[in-house]
Amino acid sequence: MKNGKSNLKNSLICGQSPSDDSLYEDLFDGMIHQGPVSMYIVSGGSYSYVNRHFCELVGYGQSELLSGSITPENLIHPEDLPIIQTRISTDYDAQNIYARYRVRAFRSDGQLRHVEIHSTKKQWQGKNVLFGTVIDVTSEVTANLQLKENEERLNSLFAYNPDAVFTFDIEGNFKTANLGCETLSGYSIAEILQLTFTPMIVAQDLPTALLHFSNALNGITETYEITIIRKDGDRRNMLVTNFPMKAGGSIIGAYGIAKDITAEINYKKLMEELVFFDPLTRLPNRKLFEDRVKQAIEKSGYEKTQPTVLFLNLDRFKFINDSFGHQFGDEFLKDIAQRLLDHVEQSGTVGRFAGDEFAVLLPDLAPPQVLDLAERLNEALAKSFEALGHSVSISASIGIAFSIGPEETADGLIKKADAAMYYTKKYKTNQYTIYSEELDQQSAYRLTIERELKSAITKQEMVLHYQPITDLKSGQLSAMEALIRWNHPELGLVPPDSFIPVSEESGQIVSIGRWVLHTACAQNKAWQNQAYPPIKICVNISTIQLQQPNFVQTVKAILQETGLSAKWLELEVTESILLVDTDLLKYSLQSLKELGVSMSIDDFGTGYTSLSYLRQFSFDRVKIDRSFIEDISKDLNGKTITATIISLAHQLNMTVVAEGIEDKTQLTFLQGAHCDEGQGYYFGRPLPAELHDLSTQFKIRP
Repeated sequence: MKNGKSNLKNSLICGQSPSDDSLYEDLFDGMIHQGPVSMYIVSGGSYSYVNRHFCELVGYGQSELLSGSITPENLIHPEDLPIIQTRISTDYDAQNIYARYRVRAFRSDGQLRHVEIHSTKKQWQGKNVLFGTVIDVTSEVTANLQLKENEERLNSLFAYNPDAVFTFDIEGNFKTANLGCETLSGYSIAEILQLTFTPMIVAQDLPTALLHFSNALNGITETYEITIIRKDGDRRNMLVTNFPMKAGGSIIGAYGIAKDITAEINYKKLMEELVFFDPLTRLPNRKLFEDRVKQAIEKSGYEKTQPTVLFLNLDRFKFINDSFGHQFGDEFLKDIAQRLLDHVEQSGTVGRFAGDEFAVLLPDLAPPQVLDLAERLNEALAKSFEALGHSVSISASIGIAFSIGPEETADGLIKKADAAMYYTKKYKTNQYTIYSEELDQQSAYRLTIERELKSAITKQEMVLHYQPITDLKSGQLSAMEALIRWNHPELGLVPPDSFIPVSEESGQIVSIGRWVLHTACAQNKAWQNQAYPPIKICVNISTIQLQQPNFVQTVKAILQETGLSAKWLELEVTESILLVDTDLLKYSLQSLKELGVSMSIDDFGTGYTSLSYLRQFSFDRVKIDRSFIEDISKDLNGKTITATIISLAHQLNMTVVAEGIEDKTQLTFLQGAHCDEGQGYYFGRPLPAELHDLSTQFKIRP
């Protein structure tokens, strides 16, 4: 700083030394060099003086700037440099003494700053001297640029918004309108600015529009729906938002944004129609039908009526649809709907639930009239139907349910009629059934099982539990038997004895059996992948499955899909299966054996199996039925029969599994009789795979 001060006079008066007066030096240091404003002197194209604030602004030290290595040309943006160069090079006469201009300057770190330069020219002792101050105006310039950008955005938002954007004065006259207003209303902007909003709005919506406009003038922002009439007379549905327009703290009008929602309104109406009506027959669907049943039940309390629901299912419709095509089937269903409507009074409701299922609500007919109508409906539906060059006739299974009073529920009444219909379909033809509490509960339960079994797998209601099979010599786990369970959401856990026979009668056992086999094999492979010692997985198969021509191929495909080796799969059959078809059975069993799959006879001792069958088929294991194991504890003939079966099986080179072991007494006897393996609650109950701890089950039991 001392050198800077001592050279000050030389800088100012071109080479002559400044006064050594300390007072002036202190004043200079405080007011100029330490001042809060950047100051400079340029002489001969380079800096001859800069104060500390200037150094801080540009990021260079005083010595760099005064040495001549950093000149104005180094600091000023190239695009703005001509301003500086012109200022330095022009004559220093009295006309150009003072100038003010803004340029962009670079700091030493490359940062760009906007600066305002206040420049004064002076000739001093025959030399041109340029001096002045520099003010950093970066924040101001940035703010102005931001403001300009915001204004441009707002203008774009107004001008190019696809929605209608407009303003009103306090009288409701349009003051501004964008192109969206033209598109929406059909009027030009010039025409709009000559109007108020009231002529555009339909009469019934005008009070609503006036109310919200008034609220906007009172500072309230609201969104509402109205309908306008375009210039061409077309009506459009609008979603409008009004909010106050202020100036100087006072509300001087209202802003408005309007969106055309005509398409959305029409779509909503269409969706509502689809929600409540069947698209093919135009009859009420289940949702609307249930609502009308509910209303009829509620009215029955004070109108003293007994609402009735008829549930109809067309017999053989699938055959007709598959034989003649879906187009014919659709026309057929439309005709069925019309025939039902022709016979049901106006107070009633005819609905279509799905496919070939229809329902009829009779809110006020007496029981004899209902039964008469049911017969007439059957007669009407039985008449031949002709379309697309085909003629067919059909019958219907009908279930009838009478409401028990106001405490009845719509869903409950429909389900009763549904249950009665299924009873008709199962046990009668072209007739009807009246639901009653005395209706065979077992048949209704069975029909429910049959109906809902169709979707049990797709709904993931079927699960597999696994029960361990233990080696009676080592006490270690040797196999797992897969046992199917049906976890029904309403009926609870349905036992296999209830739904397996139904699945066999309906043929669904094929798909269910494939799912069981695939799931069990995949689980066994998963256990192997967890590094557990490999064990067999035992799966029960039915006669229906074995009678399928492609059953062996199905087993082979499942093994390939799951990656399980055939030697770790065992298929279990009951004794009765051996009496069905010996030749086909031999072929299937032989093919499975060649594949490497083990075979066992389940529940042995309860059927009528001839010993000759055991000689003919190469079974690997025999499973003694639990009834004989129970007799062991009772000291009955079970011991003798069990010991005989074990001995016979061993002579035929088959291993033996005892089912239903529950206590130590049974286990001790079986071990003494040289039974190979055991299964029962003594070792473990059937559980889902995730609840089995195989690490403990592989440990040797005492």
